[in-house]
Amino acid sequence: MQRPAAAKPAQVHLAVVRVAAALDALSSAIAGFALLGGARAFMFIALLGWREPVLGGAGLVLLAMVGWLRWQCGASASPQAARRACYNRSSCG
Repeated sequence: MQRPAAAKPAQVHLAVVRVAAALDALSSAIAGFALLGGARAFMFIALLGWREPVLGGAGLVLLAMVGWLRWQCGASASPQAARRACYNRSSCG
């Protein structure tokens, strides 16, 4: 009867690295979509998360859903592309 092969330390390390990379990518995507949802709201939720982590996390996920919807609808890119820099009245001609 053969004994089952035990996981080698290199395989375990590789699995941990893959899980960590996936979690990092997921958190980066959530933060990116939350920033797309609105920078002021993102800052408010980040400050709320500092005080109340559960509410901050729930708010960040909700804001990320709003950002994802804006990204899917293309609403975030079109107004900024049409807008041009206007720093003073003379450049707004």
